Amino acid sequence: MAAGGARVEIEEGRRLVVLGAEAPVLRREGAELALTPREDREAELDLAVLAAAGAARWTLAPAAGGPSAAAVVPGAGGALWRIRVQAGAVDVAPLPPHAEADHPRVENGALIVRGDAPAGELPLVARRRGGAEEVAVPAPVRDGRFEARLPLAGLPRAGLWDLRLGALRLGTHRDGLLGKREVLVLPAVTADGLERRPYYTLEDNLSVRVAPPAPAAPPAVPGAVSRRRRLLGGLAVALHRAALGIAARLPKPPPRPGDDTVRILLLHAYGLGGTVRTSFNLARGIDGDVELLSMMRRRARPFLAPPPGARLTVVDDQRRRGALDRLPSLLVHPEDYAYPYASLRTDVKLLRAIRGIRGGVLVTTRPAFNLLAARLAGPGVITVGQEHMNFRSHRPRLAADLRRHLGRLTALAVLTAADARDYAAALPDTRIERIPNAVPELGGARAALDAKVVVAAGRLESQKGFDLLIAAWERVAAAHPDWQLRIYGSGPRRDDLRNLILERGLYGSVLLMGRTRRMGEAMAAGSLFVLSSRFEGFGMVIVEAMSKGLPVVSFDCPRGPGEILHGGRDGILVPAEDVDRLADGILELIEDQDRRRRYGAAAVENARTYAVAAIAERWQELLGDLRSP
Repeated sequence: MAAGGARVEIEEGRRLVVLGAEAPVLRREGAELALTPREDREAELDLAVLAAAGAARWTLAPAAGGPSAAAVVPGAGGALWRIRVQAGAVDVAPLPPHAEADHPRVENGALIVRGDAPAGELPLVARRRGGAEEVAVPAPVRDGRFEARLPLAGLPRAGLWDLRLGALRLGTHRDGLLGKREVLVLPAVTADGLERRPYYTLEDNLSVRVAPPAPAAPPAVPGAVSRRRRLLGGLAVALHRAALGIAARLPKPPPRPGDDTVRILLLHAYGLGGTVRTSFNLARGIDGDVELLSMMRRRARPFLAPPPGARLTVVDDQRRRGALDRLPSLLVHPEDYAYPYASLRTDVKLLRAIRGIRGGVLVTTRPAFNLLAARLAGPGVITVGQEHMNFRSHRPRLAADLRRHLGRLTALAVLTAADARDYAAALPDTRIERIPNAVPELGGARAALDAKVVVAAGRLESQKGFDLLIAAWERVAAAHPDWQLRIYGSGPRRDDLRNLILERGLYGSVLLMGRTRRMGEAMAAGSLFVLSSRFEGFGMVIVEAMSKGLPVVSFDCPRGPGEILHGGRDGILVPAEDVDRLADGILELIEDQDRRRRYGAAAVENARTYAVAAIAERWQELLGDLRSP
């Protein structure tokens, strides 16, 4: 690592990113390129800019370290440029002559590779890296296209085997999909105690890794409850209730007049998720002094840029661990999904932070935090809880505690009319306000709706139902093999979803794209959006997709999609968890471009009602009412 901790890397195969440096620039003889600043001492440069500048070695100032990285990007006139980062230097050069392949397939133990044939007929060669050992098979040419069948069991030794057509390195560079190494996973073939898995390198070339098979991880079971929770759940909740009761009886500090700060308490302002985005949108739209309180911090820098003017305060910086971190939390409700991220140290810091608030408004963003605000906030604090999920999605003991204690809040904000009805019945003496999430303007152009791409996005967990979407896509892929499903997001079920994609043979058309900072651009590259969630609090991602002109196919799950979408006008609603009907809806919009365009135009109009300014006005009205004597 360079002095000062600066680090350079390639992000999503498209951008050069420098972390931890002030105003970094790239220099070569007679030229200089300034990187565009991002948040918190980060800066970026599109790799296409480097390609346009031509072959050169660039040095970074200030110096930066980091692992070696590489990418191949298209340039003017169809040229391809190889960009390599090593020891703080960036080398740009034309990609050497190569053979262009389609996405390969694995069938009956063999790797099937097709592509554009160079002059003459050349064999497909697998060469073991670091040695001279080779395995060659014919690649006959017909109508300017080659096809080769490489039996993977024929690669006899462990190691990395690089594929060539004759002497030309074999890769896939002209499909518009950069960074395939993490996105496109191919099936492995196991023989003689060795697993042989084809893969894409950092430069989108094809190789085969031969190694002993890794032990299989147990699959995640949707809705499964951990053994620890089954055994200790009741005891943990009892201890929580006792501890929170004791903390609530401690003397509360007197009000501090003149404090008009709006403080928003969220789990992890440095992470990525719908609550983070909506909290940042709220902070962006509210007038006056705004402070974001992040219960935890596990990253050096926020994944999303905090709103300008809002202060970001960390309650528990978990990058540094101590003795109290080994003890479970007593104040965070054990049936809230935030519980595993909290500890006794978190409790001490949360209690200190909440008791230190002596005026203004405290907005809390999840059930456990709503309980803390209701029980611990001082008499001079206006407390507004937010329900980002839905009334019926909470575990039983958590739901019972919410009914028992949320009446102490000044107000509770919910996202849907259905939730407003449920909470009004459960909390008849509490002010319930329906205020949907705001959606800021996303980057990227409006979708042209002519790409053969379907987009989905969300955390890779059971709630989002991507396993159901993959099952539905099997029918879609059979009818339209030239269409792709791109799923954006990260999460604990990534490996399970990859295995499901491989088991169903969909690895050529279902791509797990990972997280992206450019969701607007990703959506604009699609032609329709699909939401497959088992349940939602609102479904903000639907509005985000509609704002880019994408028609939506969605399960009518609880809750949100049925209130956002106007079925038959800007999208298609199908019964919750009905895989066949989801496939039907996707196929309808794939096969009817006119309808797709009508729905897309109506979607844009619908999304405008969720603009930041419009939703912020509703929050301002609520806060104004609550502040009035």
